[in-house]
Amino acid sequence: MRSKKICDMAVRAALMAVVCVGAALAVAAQREMAISAIQGSSNMSSVMGERVRAQGVVTALHRTGFFIQTPDDRTDDDPLTSEGVFVFTRTAPPKEAAIGNLVSVTGTVEEYRPRNEPNTLPLTEISMQAGRDSVKVISGGNPLPKPVELTPGHFESNKIDQLERYEGMRVYVAAMTVVAPTGGRVDIATSRSASNGVFFGVLKGIPRPFREPGLDIFDIVFLKDTEKEALQKNFPNLPIFDGNPQKIRVESLGQIGGTAIEAAANTEIADLTGVMHYAFRNFTLLVDADSKHKQSSTIKPVPMPEPKAGQISVASINLENFFDDHDDPKIKEPVVTKEAFAGRLKKISLAFRDVLTLPDVIGVAEAENLAGLKRLAEAINRDAVSSGKPDPQYEAFLEDGNDGRGIDNGFLVKTAKLRVVEVKQFGKDEKYKHPRTGESVHLNDRPPLMIRVVTRNTGGDFGLTVFANHLKSFLGYNDPNQRDNVRMKKRLQAEYLAKIVQERQKADPKERIIVLGDMNAYQFNDGVLDLLGIITGKPAAKDAVFNFSPDIVEPDLINLVDVIDASQRYSYTYDGNAQVIDHFLISVTLRDHISGFGYARVNADHPDSYRNDTNRPERFSDHDAAVAYFSMTPVR
Repeated sequence: MRSKKICDMAVRAALMAVVCVGAALAVAAQREMAISAIQGSSNMSSVMGERVRAQGVVTALHRTGFFIQTPDDRTDDDPLTSEGVFVFTRTAPPKEAAIGNLVSVTGTVEEYRPRNEPNTLPLTEISMQAGRDSVKVISGGNPLPKPVELTPGHFESNKIDQLERYEGMRVYVAAMTVVAPTGGRVDIATSRSASNGVFFGVLKGIPRPFREPGLDIFDIVFLKDTEKEALQKNFPNLPIFDGNPQKIRVESLGQIGGTAIEAAANTEIADLTGVMHYAFRNFTLLVDADSKHKQSSTIKPVPMPEPKAGQISVASINLENFFDDHDDPKIKEPVVTKEAFAGRLKKISLAFRDVLTLPDVIGVAEAENLAGLKRLAEAINRDAVSSGKPDPQYEAFLEDGNDGRGIDNGFLVKTAKLRVVEVKQFGKDEKYKHPRTGESVHLNDRPPLMIRVVTRNTGGDFGLTVFANHLKSFLGYNDPNQRDNVRMKKRLQAEYLAKIVQERQKADPKERIIVLGDMNAYQFNDGVLDLLGIITGKPAAKDAVFNFSPDIVEPDLINLVDVIDASQRYSYTYDGNAQVIDHFLISVTLRDHISGFGYARVNADHPDSYRNDTNRPERFSDHDAAVAYFSMTPVR
């Protein structure tokens, strides 16, 4: 879902007011108020800052508080006012807050926003102060209020606050489709993941949400009217992305005593009940601790086709923190245990053999060093022979860069089929001036690495020039203290890469060029930058992007993601959105040779807990691999 105009924002006017939490002084007297009156019909409570007393049935327990909701026979029957509210206790809830207890609580009404995330909808809560406020039990064993059933009709484009009316209330989802798998917290040293129980879903029948062109709506709605008018005047064609408010964030461990739901994308979950919360810019379902939901069987990876006779396959993959078990005193890298590193070699080898089907050239990102990459090549070669396949004779190539953690770009080349002609790193010593400090700093943390290969024993050489890349991440992209530098660096990196490509095209118009890797950018203009437009030679216009770049590349490169089915245009999931950040670009000299392209679905759709099982290929990384097939004779 996407909004096309800055002014087309379906967010209530009350949200636009600048309100400081705690600006109003809490008075000594307590106002007895219904929960619906505290919540009101807008995003901001009209009694914010006031000390109140409210009654409700305890419906859920959270590690920092609990939820109460008005009994069904006492509601105000207004569909725009929520009958539930979060009571913030800072620590575990008191014993009086037992589920089913009808309680009376006192506290100050606040609109909570995380300090590091000011551009987000507020969460209305009753904040208790130790030694002043209390929870008193009126009765126990009360039935919980009937949950509201969510339906597709509750969701519309651009309405980021559409579930505000149910904030703090019990809700029910009859059928949900998972769109981003359960995540986790990874210990790099042990290569183990602890589930966080968080996944994203949509109601059954709603399409999967994808990242779309444009500036994030949350970076627009909180601006002053004068700032919005200036944007409309200076950037009339600036696209706006509505954040896909049709998705629901689900915390299966959100309630005390909950059990983690491990779910892959496309899993269907039925009969899900919980409390509607708000966190991380998403309405969030905190699943009941005693959930009786039903879950469909999970998906399995589908192997990519093996290259046919006369074809060359080329792949790109971010290995995600591929550190080895040796301590390098020159860098501050995590040191992986010997057992964990052996497990990673086994798991990646399994994926490369059985899912990627042993591509002829593999461009990799986030490899610590050449020694570790060589050990991976040896493991794949050994495992291939042990499983009855021909020895691919992979050889590893890597050049150290400038990354603070020591991760670099590299290649694995199947030398049984291809001969390496040249390996060259570009721009390791390139500098730019930091916009805030004026210091001269490295432009390329992970400099582009080029490899030239030709076929063996085919009766005629077929050569490819491949660039492996890993551009600056989004970290700090919207941070007021970092964004000037981050955005400049990303733009300059893209322009630098575009200039390299253009120089080679100009020097040899017949050279077959591939530019691949983790670009940390989408295939379109995100409103701030259009990095892929810069690299391919199709940059966004000045009135459509904050940071404009001129057209550097001619003829344009072709982004292969644009030629596959729209439902397959993703290599990664973030914040519940399927998105492409791993790209595969080709020169026009390869247009008549491309015979296939796709992403190996082995990581992005699978729960992070799968990385703990070294006997399965799924989740050896958080990125899917891009794989392209080229015919040595023109197919068009």
